Amino acid sequence: MEFVNYVALEKDSRRILAISELRKPAQNSKRFNGTLIVLHPHEQDDCELLRELVDNDGVARLFVVVWSPADMVRIWLDGMGARNLDTGSAHEAPDAVQLEAATCMVGEQYNGLSTGNGKAAVVRLIRAFTDGGYPLEKAPWLKAFFAAGGEFRHAESIGKLISEMKKGTKHRVQQRYRPEILSILRERAAAALADLPG
Repeated sequence: MEFVNYVALEKDSRRILAISELRKPAQNSKRFNGTLIVLHPHEQDDCELLRELVDNDGVARLFVVVWSPADMVRIWLDGMGARNLDTGSAHEAPDAVQLEAATCMVGEQYNGLSTGNGKAAVVRLIRAFTDGGYPLEKAPWLKAFFAAGGEFRHAESIGKLISEMKKGTKHRVQQRYRPEILSILRERAAAALADLPG
């Protein structure tokens, strides 16, 4: 409560509620024009609700206090380019080529990313990037995945697959992409950057 008193100076205009209580206004497409302060979101459903609010422009300003730098919500905030008030800086955008690959993963999340075609897409893309010199690390992949519009439940699947790959697991999945997929995604990323104004 002390923290809320410090951040929300105007006591008359604030309300304290559970994150789940934001679901109804979000479902009714109502925009909250104030500052939403969220303390330690951890549950997947709560984090997903925050993602939906931001994606649907359902909140004017969002202030999130993160418990640990390893929390999934922190990686989502990094992927969204949130400003870290501790350092005063916004996070760097994800690698443009990884962002293109993550966009492919997001396109597969409708069926899930832990089995079938979704798993094959994730594993094949990450293998292609690792073979191309990219490090096999969760944070950059998840950051790109969230920047591409990925959902929290599927981010967990990607994180698990990367952990297994780091331990040496050789996932048996079907071929989903041509061998030159990394070159194709580099070309896409270069074209997307060339289309940016200024």
